[in-house]
Amino acid sequence: MIFKFLADECVNIDVVLGLRESGIEILIVKEAGLTGSNDDTIFSFALEKKMVLLSFDRGFGDIFRFSIGKSYGVIVVLVGQMSKSEIVGVILTFLTAIKTGADLRGKLAILGKTRIRLIKR
Repeated sequence: MIFKFLADECVNIDVVLGLRESGIEILIVKEAGLTGSNDDTIFSFALEKKMVLLSFDRGFGDIFRFSIGKSYGVIVVLVGQMSKSEIVGVILTFLTAIKTGADLRGKLAILGKTRIRLIKR
């Protein structure tokens, strides 16, 4: 399955470029004309465009606020003390692990430096 991503404003452009260099199709909020939009608008845009939402904002993991079950997937990266290249590596490792026909629809993935948590809603 080929995923299309929407990167939230908090995702560093170097991370986006690193993912693009690896062949990931990813649109940033600025390119979508959503600069300064609130989280609800960003989530709704990703849902409408059938995109997986990529963010560093833990708020998108709020299962009571966002209808993760209706989404095409939400990935929240817990960046902590990771470098930009480590962040790209964690995301690519996760995508490689799930690429075998997996579907992220209705799932929340929380990626840390050494742990991955996948929650189906």
